[in-house]
Amino acid sequence: MVRSKMTLRTAAAAATLALVTGCGGGDGAGGTGGTIVVGMRSDFGGFNPITSDALYSMELMNYALFTPLIQYDENLQPRPWLAESWQEEGDTAVVFRLRRDVTWHDGQRVTAEDVKFTFDRAKLPESASLVGSAFLSNVESATVVDSFTIRFDYAMPHAQALEDFWWAPAPKHLLEGIAPADMRNAPYNRAPVGSGPYRLTAWEANRQLVIEPYEQFPQSLGGPPSARRIVFRIIPEASTLLTELMTGGVHVDIPVMPDQVNQVQEGASTNLLSFPGRTVYFIGWNNQRAPFDDARVRRGLALALDRQEIIDALLYGQGQVATSTVPPWHPLYPENTEPLAHDPAAAAALLEEAGWTDANGDGIRDKDGQPLEFELLVSDDALRRAVAEVVQAQLREVGARANIRVTEFQTMLAAHRGRDFDAVFTNWVLDNFQVASAPNALLHSSQADIENSANRSSVRIPELDALMERASVASDPEAARQAWGEFTRVVQQEQPMTFMFWLNELAGVRDDVGGVEMDPRGEFQTIRDWSLGR
Repeated sequence: MVRSKMTLRTAAAAATLALVTGCGGGDGAGGTGGTIVVGMRSDFGGFNPITSDALYSMELMNYALFTPLIQYDENLQPRPWLAESWQEEGDTAVVFRLRRDVTWHDGQRVTAEDVKFTFDRAKLPESASLVGSAFLSNVESATVVDSFTIRFDYAMPHAQALEDFWWAPAPKHLLEGIAPADMRNAPYNRAPVGSGPYRLTAWEANRQLVIEPYEQFPQSLGGPPSARRIVFRIIPEASTLLTELMTGGVHVDIPVMPDQVNQVQEGASTNLLSFPGRTVYFIGWNNQRAPFDDARVRRGLALALDRQEIIDALLYGQGQVATSTVPPWHPLYPENTEPLAHDPAAAAALLEEAGWTDANGDGIRDKDGQPLEFELLVSDDALRRAVAEVVQAQLREVGARANIRVTEFQTMLAAHRGRDFDAVFTNWVLDNFQVASAPNALLHSSQADIENSANRSSVRIPELDALMERASVASDPEAARQAWGEFTRVVQQEQPMTFMFWLNELAGVRDDVGGVEMDPRGEFQTIRDWSLGR
């Protein structure tokens, strides 16, 4: 069933849970909002608007450390931010006028030259920029009109064009001397000079990261934030993190695991936040490696998976089966698209058609003397490990052997990014609310040969390319919905990656923390308003 945009807005608003500032707490360290401790499961991945592509790094950049051109309001509509206004010129260009009072944390003013520099670097293939692939694929050029005015011209008309600009400029004066190919590993990324309401003041890898208010953040954007300091503690074990939340060692727990929901809800001083997520979990098959270079094998393995069983048993119902990168709450979610059914018999038939039979009777299919066996990469997260183990068991039922390899998250990400994997269970977050961004980055052939690009499965399916291009330029909602419907059907047929489920986002917050609101815009979207009661 297709939901209207108003339904989406209403759902998002209803899902938002605002916590009222309580009494007590505070650390006596001065300032108006105390020191807030956030417990997180894994470390951040670096902060560079051109090259960063990890979820929490991007959200912390967009809401705390940097100042994007636009932000989203509570109705998920673009609103002015660094760009105080804009003027669309037909459906082929937009002119942004920037605020004049936003400065880098070293005191230099943010100008249109920074915006153009970021755009130009992001568009270079050697930068392997998520901003370039996910946001700017339809934007052809940027022209500085004056120091605070910049014009973008599109390669072709396309729908929801303003949403191409939910990204922050990087400082030209600090980064222009770095070669594009070296940008991802630049020292700057771990000691960024940003432009947002918070500045990064300390970072001890895999232990903690500290941000403090930038006192010169302009009053026109709300001024310096409330909290004196926010400390992000890295606590990989979910049970340890929950204990820290319950005992007050951390004030915010991101994320709460589905099996911890009751404990957080029933805690005397804790609150649960649950809201629609932009995160889709999937199994990425390496389309360049056998046996995953054969669509029949990919589809056969997908048919062997009972995703609803996984949602019920491991997510405690906190999720929905995924059909593609289009989330079920989106207005363009295609009608009459049923998830691929769990059908072991059909799976077996497809694998046999692809030449995989159990010739020696050991329960594992083989072909040309090689067993149907592969490595399933997963990060060291309890939920992901549990899902991987169920996937392993379900695949075993159709004669495929998945050997699970568990690694620390950044190690997993490096292997995935470097295409050094057979199959990986991981997730992807919609970069904004424009449904065209995710599939283009993940699945378009133009990204397949770019080192470090998001198309880590090396997907090359011309039919999908054509459908993504058709859907992304469709300004008529019905035409776009139809195109995304065809796209979804091809994804399910080809299974370049198997989309597993959309997981509700869950977080725990102690009741002495005020100003915390979370919704599909992300966990940190009100971070500048967080404070401890005193």
